Amino acid sequence: MRPADFSDEQIIEAGKRQKEQKGKVTGYGLRLELGGGDPNRLFSVWKKFADQETKETLLEADLPPETEELLNNTSQTLLSQLRSITSSIYHSATKAADRRVAEIARQLKELEEQTDAELKDAGIIITNMESETGELRQTLAKTEAQLEAARDEAKKHEREAFQLKTQIKEMRGVEELIKRLEALEKMTAGGCK
Repeated sequence: MRPADFSDEQIIEAGKRQKEQKGKVTGYGLRLELGGGDPNRLFSVWKKFADQETKETLLEADLPPETEELLNNTSQTLLSQLRSITSSIYHSATKAADRRVAEIARQLKELEEQTDAELKDAGIIITNMESETGELRQTLAKTEAQLEAARDEAKKHEREAFQLKTQIKEMRGVEELIKRLEALEKMTAGGCK
């Protein structure tokens, strides 16, 4: 197959000139304009260009005023509805998040109060054990188990408090009680030896 004598650009330019002069483009007219070439190929290249140009012109056409106004009104209505739906979803999500935070805070407070009560009870048990040396070992083992459970609860609370930064101050009080309890435990352990 031999190479084309004329590029697509040359054929298109010749077609534009022919259209200006004669109003219509034909394969043989392009051949005459260019001085050679296969009329079928020349016309095929021109037709492809003309079809593409027609599509672009159709895409750029303005809408009638009534259609444009209807489109604008519909767009505004849709935008308003979308804004309303988005706002509703946002408020619902915010309320749900607030409820969840409040519930977690309530649970955390209950756990903290329970831990405080357990730590206070453990402190009372330790104080009583100091005066009851005969039952000290048995009671001490029980208290250590309670203390370990309280420490586990405290660690769990600390993780939740890390995720909920608003609860950090309340958890610091729990940590302080744990330190006091450990000090009492050391004193008790030191007194037993």
